Amino acid sequence: MIHEDIFDLTGRVALVTGASSHGIGSVSAKVLAANGAKVFLVARREDKLAEVAAEIEASGGEVGFVACDVASEEQCKAAVEACVSQFGRLDVMVLSAGISGLPSRGDMNMVFDTDNWRKVQGINLDGVFWMMKYGWEECAKNGVGSIIPVASLAAWTADGSAAYTATKGAIRSLTHNLGRALAPYKVRVNTIYPGLIDTDMTHGMMAYPQLVEQFQAKIPLGRFGEPEDIAYGILFLASDASSFMTGQHLVMDGGQLC
Repeated sequence: MIHEDIFDLTGRVALVTGASSHGIGSVSAKVLAANGAKVFLVARREDKLAEVAAEIEASGGEVGFVACDVASEEQCKAAVEACVSQFGRLDVMVLSAGISGLPSRGDMNMVFDTDNWRKVQGINLDGVFWMMKYGWEECAKNGVGSIIPVASLAAWTADGSAAYTATKGAIRSLTHNLGRALAPYKVRVNTIYPGLIDTDMTHGMMAYPQLVEQFQAKIPLGRFGEPEDIAYGILFLASDASSFMTGQHLVMDGGQLC
């Protein structure tokens, strides 16, 4: 049977981390809201969260938010509780909070910088784990749970700083482990792997045409991705369109990996 409304998320609640900047988190929240979900925004900057929430409300969406440092287990627990308190349920988690850390290529002091290692691990990996720890049981209650970590092409190519690559590679393994572990509870875990996307994190390189040309030459489709490209992949993973998919990897990189 063909379902015309297969991407409809009406009645479901989605918690989105890293939702305060111009990037994958905020745009994904807008796309999920446009397809019927109530969204709960999580990030460190409360003023930016309020701006994103106002945009969603102006478009007719239902939204809540709370400031949270995902590197804190206690704050992750509180964020999940605040979401459930406001909306009464939790079905989808988009875990997109992340930082790139110090560049480490060619500088071994940066490669082995302990403070950088711990900071990147705290946000990129621990933050995903804490959110899943406190959110998965809520996602299991209605039989449509979907947890979507946002990793990076670096998980496959090691084309990033040591700390960043390690955290994204760990998420790749965690996807297999928890995808299998949570399947009996009707909670799906699928990770999305963006390539080069024009977000706040990468926008600085746009001022250097030679650098842009160098990176675009690696992408068969000949352009950087936009946050919307990834957001629609997240919509697919959040919806019933991917109901027979768990423990898997969705690479969206313009063909760079191949």
